[in-house]
Amino acid sequence: MKLQILSLIAGIAALTSCNLTKDVEIELPLYTGQPVVECYLEPGKPFRLLLTQGYSYFDPFGLDSTFLQKTLLNGATVTISYEGQTDTLYNVPTFELSPVKIFNYTGWNTVPATPGLAYTLQITLPGGGTITGSTSMLPPVPIDSVVCDFNPDPRFDTLARVLTFITDDLSTENFYRRMLHYSSLDSFPQQDFLVTDRFSEKPMIAFGTGYELKVGDTVYNTVYHINRAHYDYSESVQLAVVANLNPFAQPSRIKSNVSGTADPVGIFTCLVYDRDTTIIRK
Repeated sequence: MKLQILSLIAGIAALTSCNLTKDVEIELPLYTGQPVVECYLEPGKPFRLLLTQGYSYFDPFGLDSTFLQKTLLNGATVTISYEGQTDTLYNVPTFELSPVKIFNYTGWNTVPATPGLAYTLQITLPGGGTITGSTSMLPPVPIDSVVCDFNPDPRFDTLARVLTFITDDLSTENFYRRMLHYSSLDSFPQQDFLVTDRFSEKPMIAFGTGYELKVGDTVYNTVYHINRAHYDYSESVQLAVVANLNPFAQPSRIKSNVSGTADPVGIFTCLVYDRDTTIIRK
């Protein structure tokens, strides 16, 4: 018996002393930086666009004083055409504080809110590459009501939830983005998801929260009415983030609605939404 035990120990020792690791070199394809376009046409606000340079996954990404200079693509000619009119977006940085947004191309005119109005984007880069895109304005889908509902359980009756109701047009396929912030629009969103109306057989759609809110809390409900291109782009970005966090996942391709000789990625779309601010009261 002792001999068997000693043999087992010797075997385990032999296995643990082996070098079971092996270095493997993987040849990665050379990444050529792509221009990245983000242009959201928000009714009543100036034409604005962010044009940046894409990075390889393993490129150094230092947030030093040269970050903006390395990231922003400047010197491009940017125009947006609609209703026989062409507006130029000038290479002028602008900011919006709540929520924080940055742009490096801005126009003088504001975005018309006419539903169905078609827009065409044209960008010519300093090196001659081109980027084009098109979109059209969607009608807003208003928030019908926001209902505050306290927990019926007497043990937790100081906690409330909010239910946000919208009316959907069942005659056409619609896409929505639901965002929920507590305290501030710059806070981390408590909810941020995409949804289509295919799951609903009735025109009334409700978005809810858990019983997690207290008296005095501030809730920012935002419902975006988006088109299919915006939905696909946002979903693909979310999937790409998840893939980057998983070492065993395949890279996820960004679904863009911009194209051209510059081989761009990004989105050119309208940003139509309704927002309701609710303070929880007993």
